Order: sequence, then structure tokens, then C-alpha cells
Amino acid sequence: MHTLVLLYMGDETVTASAGTERVLTNMANAFVERGYRTIVVTNDPPTAKPYFPFLPQVELIFLDVWHVKMPVVVKIKREINRVIPIMDRPVESYRAHLSVVKLRERLSDCQIDCIIAYNHEAIQVADLWQKGRVPLIAMMHNSIRVIMGDSNHATLKEKEKANLIQVLMPSYVQEAKQYIHNTPIIYIPNTVTPIPAERRANLGKKKENYTITTVGRIDGLQKQTHILIHSFAKIVTRYPRWKIEIWGEIKKKSYYNELCNYIHEHGLDQNVFFCGTTREIQKKISQADIFAFPSAFEGFPLALTEAMATGLPSVGFRSADAVKDLIIDGRNGILCEDGAPAFAKGLERLMKDQDLRVKLGRQAVEDIKPYAPQIVWDKWQDVVEQQIQSFSHKKGK
Repeated sequence: MHTLVLLYMGDETVTASAGTERVLTNMANAFVERGYRTIVVTNDPPTAKPYFPFLPQVELIFLDVWHVKMPVVVKIKREINRVIPIMDRPVESYRAHLSVVKLRERLSDCQIDCIIAYNHEAIQVADLWQKGRVPLIAMMHNSIRVIMGDSNHATLKEKEKANLIQVLMPSYVQEAKQYIHNTPIIYIPNTVTPIPAERRANLGKKKENYTITTVGRIDGLQKQTHILIHSFAKIVTRYPRWKIEIWGEIKKKSYYNELCNYIHEHGLDQNVFFCGTTREIQKKISQADIFAFPSAFEGFPLALTEAMATGLPSVGFRSADAVKDLIIDGRNGILCEDGAPAFAKGLERLMKDQDLRVKLGRQAVEDIKPYAPQIVWDKWQDVVEQQIQSFSHKKGK
């Protein structure tokens, strides 16, 4: 039995309900089901309760270094690095050293066969911990320009210590090669579970009221929740039977309050609703008629792909990383130019044409099938086994 370690470090936490946490849980469970000993290591405190359920066979190690107090010298290095970026993220580096000390204590007698790093601090931990003795696969969970665009030379060199880098969209391979020159880069997408026909959206049904839904944290920078609300405000008087349901965590209270004020000032209190989070999001999506996704960028948007698997036509931006690859304009959804006016036109195009919604939604189901879990986990298992065998041959020599 091979032992696989998934390192999920940095500021992330398994208690969150976001996409990366979901990928982590799904991957750990999938490898356990395929016969691997799977160990998940995070920065969380010992009392952490994962939002998404791990199988009992998954071994969880919470190192409790997330909120560790930074020494003055580390803070000074951080401030220097902001002005003269020559170091590799001093705060993460410090936490990585603490993590390695604890890992060596917890797994001193464990033979590790492969490590998968979920973020940059995880790469630092793996490098310090195993020093190249074990194959390291680094995952890139966002668009390449977001992950690598602001990275300095030291940070990029640290990423190159991985034996293999995985990206989420085919277009990201060449993009990543602009930053990473000495490490192979492969494309493996996230998984999208097929939705049975009886659980998909019934877009042909005549209704008293219709729903536009979106899923994602309430955020002004990436998710751009305000654009959806502003767009809807431009057309709502022509479509009084339509409403918006916004599902997601509130990350910034001031931004949320701004949105609430805008909704009230524009008389949208009976049309726009913040619904919070739910563990039955697919059920909620299936009751909608349009999926709105005004993100500025994504890595591989699970919310969008789940909506497509449920049979909803989507509206997104032509400029948004990943979104522009998944939504094919006029085939399974609508792509718009940037801004609320264009997004409003995209919404209206679907709101006024039920037949178009049905047609695009039906095609969305077909277009998402290549991301089925069996297909994706087969690819991952092949990659992991290739890396293990490659290192075994090197040791034999």
C-alpha cells in the first residue's frame, strides 16, 4: 500500500466551505477508496471540524500553526520583502519550519511515497521535510496570473522544487511555462459529479416565478457580487416574475452592507435574497432557471460546473480565466464583455427566451461529462504512480 500525503497549509482551513477544501476532501476520499493510505496535513487547530466529510480511513493531522505569533525578525523580513521582494514569503517560510518540526514528530516512522502540495506554503513544507527524497506534485488552484503574476524570483524558484506542477485548464499549461522553466507542467481538471436526470433543473416547466442563482462568497474583488445585483436592477422592471438567490459566505461585512443598502435603495428587497450557505447546494441550483457567474477570474469554478451538470445555462464574462473556457457562448451559456450593462444584456437574453434556456442547459450537461470523477481520478492515479515509479528507479540506480 502506497502512502500519500496531502499538504494543505497556508492560511486555508478545512473548516471552510470553498472549492479548494472540497477538492481536498474529494481527493483524499478517492485515493482511500483506491487503496492508498492517505494522510491530510493542515495548519488547523486540533478542534477543527472539516466542512466537507472525510472518510473514516483518511488520517487527519492538524498542526495548529495557523495563528502562531510571528517573531519580530520575521515581521521585519516581511516588511523588507514588500519593498524589496527578494525573499520567499517570510511569514509562510517561518510557519513552514514550525510545521516540519511537528511533522517529523508525528510521522517519524512513516514511509512516505508521494506528496501533493495544495498551495505554496505546502511546497515549502514538503521541501524542508523530505528534501527531494519523495516525489512532490504541486497543485495550482487558481488562475496562473493570480498565483504567479506577482511572485518574485525566490518564490518561483521554490515552486520549481516540485517534480511536477498540475494546473486546472489546458490554457494554463503554456501560461505557467512563462514563469516555470525547469519543472514539467500537466493539466488535470477538478471533478464534476454527473447529476441524474431526475435531479436536474426542469427548464421547460411553466412557473409563476423564475430564479437566477449564483454560488460563491460575497466578494467584490473576485466574485463581483455587486455586478449581478447592479445588472438585475437595470432590467427587473421588465421581468417582475424573476428573483435572484445569492448563496455564499459573507467575508466582508462592509461590502455586504453596501449591497444591502443598494438593494433597498433600488426597491429590490422582494427580488434579491442572500441565502447564506447550505450543504444541499445542488438541490437549490436545480430549482433555478439561470446561473449567473460574474467572477473576474477563477481556477476551475466548481459552482459553475455543478450548475452546468445540473442543466442550467450560465452567464459569465469573456475576460474571466476558466469561465471563458467552460462557457461556450451561444452553445451552453452566454459570455459577456466586462461590466454591468453587458451582463444585464446577457441575463435578459436568457430571461426572455425559455427555449434558449432549455437548449443551452441541455448542452451544458453534455459538455461537463469529461470531468466525471472516474475519469479525473484515473488521471491522478496514473500521475502519482508514474512519479513513485520514477523515484523508485532513481533510488535503484
